[in-house]
Amino acid sequence: MVMRYNVGMCLRRNQISYHAGVSLVETIIGLSLMAFMLLAIFTLITVNYNLLFSSKAKSIGITLAQEKVEELKNMPYDSLSTQRGTIYPAGNIDDEIVESRNNLRFLVKTDIRYVDNNYDGNNEDTVPGQPRDLYPYDYKKITVTTLSPDGRRQYAQISTDIAAKAAETSGNTGVLIVRVIDANGNPVEAATVKVQNSSLSPEVDIITQSDILGRVVIPKLPPVAQSSYHVVIEKAGYSSEQTWPISVGLPSPTNPDFGLQAQQTTMKTFAIDRLASASVQVVSPSGLALPNLNVTITGAKSLNSIPFVPKFSQSRTTDDLGQLNFSLIEWDSYSFSIPGYNILSTTPFSPVAILPNDNRNIKLIVAPVNQSYPQITSIIPSVLEATTNVLIDVYGAQINSGSNVILRKNGQVDIPASAVTFSAPNQLTASFDLTGVASGSWDVIVTTAGLPTTQFEGVTIQ
Repeated sequence: MVMRYNVGMCLRRNQISYHAGVSLVETIIGLSLMAFMLLAIFTLITVNYNLLFSSKAKSIGITLAQEKVEELKNMPYDSLSTQRGTIYPAGNIDDEIVESRNNLRFLVKTDIRYVDNNYDGNNEDTVPGQPRDLYPYDYKKITVTTLSPDGRRQYAQISTDIAAKAAETSGNTGVLIVRVIDANGNPVEAATVKVQNSSLSPEVDIITQSDILGRVVIPKLPPVAQSSYHVVIEKAGYSSEQTWPISVGLPSPTNPDFGLQAQQTTMKTFAIDRLASASVQVVSPSGLALPNLNVTITGAKSLNSIPFVPKFSQSRTTDDLGQLNFSLIEWDSYSFSIPGYNILSTTPFSPVAILPNDNRNIKLIVAPVNQSYPQITSIIPSVLEATTNVLIDVYGAQINSGSNVILRKNGQVDIPASAVTFSAPNQLTASFDLTGVASGSWDVIVTTAGLPTTQFEGVTIQ
């Protein structure tokens, strides 16, 4: 009896647990379905709200732009200039202002600039059959743009042209044309162009952007004999360029500030492009990483001609792996220096050309200055045919009649020079039989007095 009682109790407990488990699963499924439906409803409400908000903001943005344009059209023609725009003298119109309407905030931008219409020729004399237009201010173009307060979303943009009764009249003024190009000579649009002259009253303080042709045309500027006009070119992610005043540090600037002549056009061209970076590894002739070395990279572009003042020069210290990085550098040819060390070879050859938006990997082989390792500065030619009697010229330092040359490639047998001649100090000519050798990049190893220097990927065999 006791056993039957216990078995019955167990069966009843199992039945209760089974029914309770089924009920819990059903509850979880039901809650999940309800949560999914609520999420779908919430997403739909959010999308609809965003659409309504966007539509409302766009409608108000269009109204604000129209109102601003109508307001400007009713102003006197000579008063149509913004505080920082391309028209001199500057006016009282805000370049940017935040407006509130129906509990929404908008950034309202106003751009007013002269337009040189091609119907009567242009200032650059590029219209066939038309004379050169010495007064490139046929009329004014007003552009009003409404955006979100952070400037990321545009709601409306309205443009209109306004002409004076006699817009083109001669006067004691000059014209400045700024051209912004990239490293290939192509125009750079939407670059920030700043034109300043603090010697005038009122001061010239213009901040604008280059157009689709990379140009900014600023007429009616006061002529000055002294070099007091100053220009700065900037764009996010790009190198910068500018003119420089004469100073103690820059007695003869490469691109100096300038003056303007009356009834003359002054054109200034500035080249900017995307910034680049360089990853550098410094090793000994045996390939050992060299930490804690102060490496200086110096560009070939100059701010001052005599004495030479580099536009870019930066120093970094190698880490435990002998590595370092130079970032935010512009396209240029760069050389390297390390106090107390000779740079035996660089890969690629020094000066290293760094292109816009490049991420260049550079390897430096160095040795203390009191060691007589040979230095390799160039190898000509760098591309070789796989034939007999192939000649290469190796240039550098610590290269003499006791030097020899071999070619080396991983997985291949070393190729020693069959003959080495010396036609000039620190220059040798090596002859190789390259018949049947593997194509690709080969290291060039020059050894002087038992001390080898490797030029990694010094030649390419094809």
